[in-house]
Amino acid sequence: TLGRCLESVRGVVDEIVIADTGSNDRSREIARRHGATVFQIAWEQNFAKARNLALARVRADWVLVLDADELLDPAAKELLPPLLAHPTAMGYLVQIRNYLLDLNCHLWDQKAKPNDSTFECVRQYPAYVQHENIRLFRRHPDIYFVGCVHETVGTRLLEAGMKISAGNFLIHHLGFIADDHALHRKWEFYRDLGRQKLRDRPEDANAHFELGLEELEHFRNYEEALRLFSRACELNPRLGVAWFFRGLALARTGRHHEAIESFKRAANTGGKMDAVHENMGDSLYNLGRYESACRSYEQALDLLGKSPQIESKLGLAEIRAGGIEEGLARLRRVIEQEPHSAELHDRLVAACAWLGRLREAAEAAEAKLALAAPQIEDFMRAASLRAQLHDWQIVINLLNRGLDRFPQSAKLREAFLEAERQSVRAETERKGDEQYQQGNFEYARRYYLEAIERLGNQPQLESKLGLAEMRMGRTHQGLVRLRAALEKDPQSAELYDRLMGACLLAGRPEEAADAAERKLMMVGPHPDSYLRAASLRALLRQWPQVLNLLQEGISHFPDSIRLKTALDEVQAHILPMSQA
Repeated sequence: TLGRCLESVRGVVDEIVIADTGSNDRSREIARRHGATVFQIAWEQNFAKARNLALARVRADWVLVLDADELLDPAAKELLPPLLAHPTAMGYLVQIRNYLLDLNCHLWDQKAKPNDSTFECVRQYPAYVQHENIRLFRRHPDIYFVGCVHETVGTRLLEAGMKISAGNFLIHHLGFIADDHALHRKWEFYRDLGRQKLRDRPEDANAHFELGLEELEHFRNYEEALRLFSRACELNPRLGVAWFFRGLALARTGRHHEAIESFKRAANTGGKMDAVHENMGDSLYNLGRYESACRSYEQALDLLGKSPQIESKLGLAEIRAGGIEEGLARLRRVIEQEPHSAELHDRLVAACAWLGRLREAAEAAEAKLALAAPQIEDFMRAASLRAQLHDWQIVINLLNRGLDRFPQSAKLREAFLEAERQSVRAETERKGDEQYQQGNFEYARRYYLEAIERLGNQPQLESKLGLAEMRMGRTHQGLVRLRAALEKDPQSAELYDRLMGACLLAGRPEEAADAAERKLMMVGPHPDSYLRAASLRALLRQWPQVLNLLQEGISHFPDSIRLKTALDEVQAHILPMSQA
């Protein structure tokens, strides 16, 4: 990347000075070919010292600082001369675009933005996060770098009371476009230097903050990051960004009440307000305070004007606050605005699933496969939703597509084989259901047995088999199967209903009533369940039990008209009998 870096400043700068800290590749040859002055220095685990040695060799009036993995934007050639001619400016804050390989990435307190650059060298990257740093400054004896890592001349400019102005050109940073192993080595290197900086400057709030960022963002060491951010806030209570990241660390450890208080301090000390409101909304959402979360997201949107990500969060909060259709419409609208964002699709899938709208959730998951860059888990989730709908052929097709994309995935292969088995079972079971409905109980029994032989003795199949055997006259055998199925899945309402029907068919209303009451205990209360249990006890003329069941049902469901009506009818029936 050094060659591209130096090529980007051709015709823009008067001299190029490079301090080589021990390269073992062709860097020095490349630098000299571009007309650079190259000199060797010892690396002493201190970026500021290395940069200051290079700075001492500069002869130009102004200094432009670029790293080897950075490029100067072509427009800078026309934009720089007026900046250099400014009579009082001593340094310029320059916007630096950090390019990323995924639009769903976060960096520091920012979400990635779609790359809109037309610069040939960077337009292939999908996203970036922008920050600013003083990269252009006058050569002056009082201006030099400070800090063994995250070094800056800004500290010196501020201490000397020198004017810092806003630059109007870009630097493009490609340092995050690397494989995971290389990035991890880079993060470890920076963390080691950050620890050294902290040893050298133990009372420096910024040193604590910078190391906290490394621990939070690159190592997910949230407790250590929290300790560092908290110390930064103690050393400089006006450091709003430290309060903000302290809130993030608290939120990531699930301490949302404390996080909200830290975000409030950030807001009062100059924190980035749109990020403050967004993350406060996240904590409020996680605490179940959905209406308050909506207000925080709306405040963030008021500041930003437009953000599909935050609007998507707002839609989810609206749904949980009761505005279901409004929230769903918002979630779908933001996907239209940014169809390639995986995170937006995930929120719509989660919302539909939470609402019990499984078909809509499945359709949303499949839309993500078509529009966003799908991963193995995306195919698995889409297939799982279709499996819950028993759409087995669609499940198989989805997993097939996943295997085409990820042929080495054992997880997808295993799910595909299971889906094929379930598809065969479902088809065999369907044929058994058809025969049962037509009264062909012997054929139904055969299909159910075949399905069990293929996939094992599943409770639902065993229950259907038991019912078919009952209708064939094999009462004892059928009831044994129905009860065995319930032992395997004691919380299935459907299995209890089949056992009740079978007991009535066999002329055993007492056993049917017992099954109805056990369903209430194991599956949970429901008005229909109380009514059915009461009707079975009424069939047995067990009126005290009938009254108890209806009164218990009303205690659970005081607004149920049907339960109250049934109680009135039973009491009207019992009263004449008691008077007689």
